[in-house]
Amino acid sequence: MINIGDWIRFMYVYSGCELNNKQAMYLGEDIIDRSDGVRIVNFKVLPIGASKPIIIDRSMIKFMQVIE
Repeated sequence: MINIGDWIRFMYVYSGCELNNKQAMYLGEDIIDRSDGVRIVNFKVLPIGASKPIIIDRSMIKFMQVIE
């Protein structure tokens, strides 16, 4: 389970992905509640060296590992 503030490492995601083998801090959920009632749950991570967080969707969770 990943908690807010955990250091994570992305495994290889796909060719050209800027998060391949990168470390980042997990910042938690980024939820969008649309006017039509649909709720979209994305996630924020802050890669080492980045000045702004990156928003990822749930398909990226399987490529994340918590750094112990």
